[in-house]
Amino acid sequence: MPKSGTHLLTQVVDLLGYQDFGRHDSPWSKAKDRLGMGRPVVLAHLRVKRNLRRRLLMAVGSNQASPTLPIDVTLPVQTPVSLVAKWLHAIPSGQYLSGHLPWTETTATLVRAAGLKNLLIVRDPRDVLVSFLHFVIRPQHVLSQDFLSLSSEQRLILAVDGGTGPRSGWPIVGLRQGFESILDWRREQDVLFVRFEALIGERGDGSRAAQRSAVEDICRFLELPPEDGLVEQVCRNAFDTGAATFRRGKIGAWQDELNPSQIEWCSERFAPILDDLAALSATAQVGQENR
Repeated sequence: MPKSGTHLLTQVVDLLGYQDFGRHDSPWSKAKDRLGMGRPVVLAHLRVKRNLRRRLLMAVGSNQASPTLPIDVTLPVQTPVSLVAKWLHAIPSGQYLSGHLPWTETTATLVRAAGLKNLLIVRDPRDVLVSFLHFVIRPQHVLSQDFLSLSSEQRLILAVDGGTGPRSGWPIVGLRQGFESILDWRREQDVLFVRFEALIGERGDGSRAAQRSAVEDICRFLELPPEDGLVEQVCRNAFDTGAATFRRGKIGAWQDELNPSQIEWCSERFAPILDDLAALSATAQVGQENR
C-alpha cells in the first residue's frame, strides 16, 4: 500500500540478499527510464504511464478491446495484460520488482503464473493519510495542483473518499477503496502481509521484539533460514532515511497532526480497514505462538 513503508520493506529484502530487478545504475539505463523505454523501475503510476511500450499497445488496442489491468492505487494506470505478464515473467530468481498492484483476478492469475511470491506492507490508514497529504502537495507530485487548490478539510475528504481532481480532472481513488484493493490479496496463496508498525523497530517508535518477529516471518516466507546473525543485521540496518519519499518513519503521527474532529471522522471512515488490519495482526500472532 503506498505510503505504508515500501522503501522499508525493500530495504529489508535487499538486506536479505535479493536484488532490485527494476534498478537502473548506468547513465544510459537511467536515461532510458526517464524516456519510458524498457521496463519500469517500479510498477507505479508515473513509471508505468510514461512507458512507451504500454502507450503504443494502448493506442493500437484502443479499438480492439484488448484486456488491461490497473497498476497503482491512487491513480490506476490501465496496462495491457500481455505487457504486465512479460514484465512479471522476466523477473529472475533472487530478484524482486516493487510496485503498487491492486488485486484483480487477472492480476492474481499473472502473479501465480509467473511463480512469484507477494510481499505486501500495510500501515494504520490514519498514518498513511497523514503521510500522503504531506507527499501529495510536493511540487513534483502529479496531483500537487489539485490538492493545493483545496482547503485542508477538502484535501482530507478527497484523500480518504476519492473523487475528481479539481485542476487535472483525473479520477482519484481514495484511501478507503485503495486499502480494500490491497487487502483483497488475502484471497491468494504465497502472499505475506507485513505490518509497518512491526517492521519499523525502535527507531520508528516500534519494538525490537516485533521487528525481529516480522523479519523472521519474511525469512520463512522467502524460504530463508531465520538465523540470529542475519535477522540482527537486518533489524540494525532496516531504518533508512535516505529514500526520496522518507518523511518521519514513525508510528502514530496521526495523533499529533490531525485535530480531534478529524481523528473522529477518519477513525469512523477507516473503521472496517482498522478491523481488517487488527485481524491480520492477530493471525500473525497466532502463527508465532504455534511455531
